[in-house]
Amino acid sequence: MFDALTPILWVLITFPIVLVMERWIQLHLQGTAFLLTKHRKASLAIYAIIMFPGVVLHEFSHWFTANMLGVQTGRLSLWPEIMKDGNIRLGYVEYYKTKDLGPFRESLIGVAPLVFGITAVISIGIFVFGGNDLINVVYADEPDRVSAVINHIFAVPDVWLWLYLLFTISNAMMPSPSDRKAWPFFLAAVTLAIVILYFMGFQRVLWEGLVGPVATVFTYIGIALGITIIVDLIFMMLISSIEWLLGRVRGVYIDYKKI
Repeated sequence: MFDALTPILWVLITFPIVLVMERWIQLHLQGTAFLLTKHRKASLAIYAIIMFPGVVLHEFSHWFTANMLGVQTGRLSLWPEIMKDGNIRLGYVEYYKTKDLGPFRESLIGVAPLVFGITAVISIGIFVFGGNDLINVVYADEPDRVSAVINHIFAVPDVWLWLYLLFTISNAMMPSPSDRKAWPFFLAAVTLAIVILYFMGFQRVLWEGLVGPVATVFTYIGIALGITIIVDLIFMMLISSIEWLLGRVRGVYIDYKKI
């Protein structure tokens, strides 16, 4: 039982960490761009260009999922804009919310960037960086092999290109507030169905039928979040160094507490 719950606990721990790191990166990447250009729109353009691959995957996943589910789509935009509340929207996909859309299909459209993003992160981590080796080292409790695996990772051709793709994809895969609008109703319906089945005496069926697949799904999510944290730490150090250097040269520093 504990083994089945471990991936879920790992995701519950790492998910908020990734959200905090993503927020830090959004602020400091824009702040660094502003120190470089001293212009709000120019800094937004630089930020959008840096995050472009991730934004493309994010919006394409919405568009693709909506069309696969038979939901008519409208305009697709990859042009950044500042919203009325001050937040930045890097792109969007319009789809028509007809009466037959329903919370289930809307939830699938909303969660699509996370699914596509996790798939891309895991694929790059495993097939490009040999992530399976590092996972095996961790589970085998062989710390003496970790340095060898890390050296192998940084010996990969075009390593910084792949790290950059991981960075942009992982920091654009989280569903936005608008993507999560249909989630509460959908999750409430699923929870209610599980509770009803439980009290109807299907406890064993629920355990045997759900725990295995759920643990597998959360294992992959956990791997993607772990890779994201490692990559984000690398780029956070890089962004901090550039921001500090620009601050020293410009003689200006940004107070993020007021943002």
